[in-house]
Amino acid sequence: MTDNLASWLAVLDTFERALDAADDQLDPTFERPPGPVPEELRERAEAVLARQQMMIRGLTASRANVARELAALRRVPTGSPDAPAYLDVEG
Repeated sequence: MTDNLASWLAVLDTFERALDAADDQLDPTFERPPGPVPEELRERAEAVLARQQMMIRGLTASRANVARELAALRRVPTGSPDAPAYLDVEG
C-alpha cells in the first residue's frame, strides 16, 4: 500500500467517524494528504462528501428553526412579576 493511499484511508476513516458521532470535532491540526484522492478511494470519498453535505443541510435547517423560535420568544411580552400573565396560544 502506498503512503498516499494509507494517508487518504486514514482521512476517510476520520471523516466517517466524525459523521457517525455527529458531535465530535475533527482535530484542528488536520492536514490534507498530498496529491489527489487515489482512484480506488474515489467512490468512498464521494459518499463521505455526500454525507457531509447532507449533515450541513440539516444543521442549516436546524439553525433556521432555532432562529425562528428565538424570534418568537422575543415577541412574548414581559410583565411585572406581581401581575398574572396569560399567553393566548390559540389566537
